[in-house]
Amino acid sequence: MLALSLPLFAQSVEVEVGISCSWGTLYATLAQPEKGSDTALVIVAGSGPTDRNGNSQLNLNTYSYKMLSHALVESGFAVLRYDKRAIGASRIDPAEIPNLVFDDFVDDALECANYLRDKGFRRVIMAGHSEGGLISLVAASREGCPLDGVVLLCAPGYAMDKILLKQLNQQLMPQYMSLVVLSSKILTRLKSGEMVPEADIPKELLSLFHPTVQPFLISNMRYEPAELARGISLPMLVITGGNDIQVSTDNGDRIAEVAPNAKHITFERMTHVLKDFNSKDRVEQVVNIYVNAKAPLTDGLVSTIVDFVNNIKY
Repeated sequence: MLALSLPLFAQSVEVEVGISCSWGTLYATLAQPEKGSDTALVIVAGSGPTDRNGNSQLNLNTYSYKMLSHALVESGFAVLRYDKRAIGASRIDPAEIPNLVFDDFVDDALECANYLRDKGFRRVIMAGHSEGGLISLVAASREGCPLDGVVLLCAPGYAMDKILLKQLNQQLMPQYMSLVVLSSKILTRLKSGEMVPEADIPKELLSLFHPTVQPFLISNMRYEPAELARGISLPMLVITGGNDIQVSTDNGDRIAEVAPNAKHITFERMTHVLKDFNSKDRVEQVVNIYVNAKAPLTDGLVSTIVDFVNNIKY
C-alpha cells in the first residue's frame, strides 16, 4: 500500500508503505534515490518502544535510524525502516501485547525483507541495531532466508540473560548488591523457561521483570547470538562502539570469531545510539547524546556500511 510521497533530498523520495502480515499491518517508510536502486536495506530497531526513526516513548530522541536511512539513500541504496509490531503506527490490540514473543518480531523483519524482494530489489541486506541485531541473526538463520547480507549495529554477542545481568551490575553495583543477586536468580529461572510470580520480584525490578514481559524474555533468552552466527555463511558486518554503555565491543569480537564470513569494525568514540561522545559516563551520555537529535552519526559509520554492501556479490 503506497501513500504520501515526500521529497527527501534533491534526487531522492520517501513513500509511506503498509506491509500486510497475518496479524495486521506493519507501517514503514521506504526511501530510495529518485533514479532507483537494485539494493535495499531494512533497518531493524532495537528493544523496547523504539520507532522507525530511532526514537523511543521513553523520551529518548536521536533520529539515528532516520539519519542512517537518509545517508544510505544518498549513497545510492533504498532503505526500509518500519515501526515494530505494537510500536508507533503498527498498532495491535493492547490485550495482545503480553502475548508477544521474540519470534513474532523475527517474522515481521522477514516480512519486510520479502516485501523488498517482491518490489524487485536484487540485493536485500538486513541492518539490525541492538536487539534488532539478534532479530537479524535469527532471520538470517531461517531456511529460505531472503537476505544477501547482514549488518549488526551494537548487537549482542551473548544471550539476553547475560547482557541484562552485566548491565544491571554496571548500574547497581556496589550500592545495590542485593538487587543484583536477586536479578541473577530471576534470570536463571527465566532462562530455564519458568515464569516468576510478581511476589518474587522486588518493586525496583518490576518494570524489567514484570510477568507480562516474561514470555518475551524467555523466548529471547533461548537464542545464543554466537551460535547463530556460527551457522550463517552470508556476508556479515559487525559494528561496535568503544563508548557503548549498553553493549561492549567484546560482543562483536565474539560474533566475528565464529561467523564464517564476518568483519568486525569498532568506532572508538561511538555510543549505543550510533553517535560519538567523549565519555563512558552513563548519566552524561543519557543527558547529552541519547536525547540529541542534532548530533551527527559517527564519522565513517555510513561509508563502512556502504563499502560492505558494495562488495556483496549478486
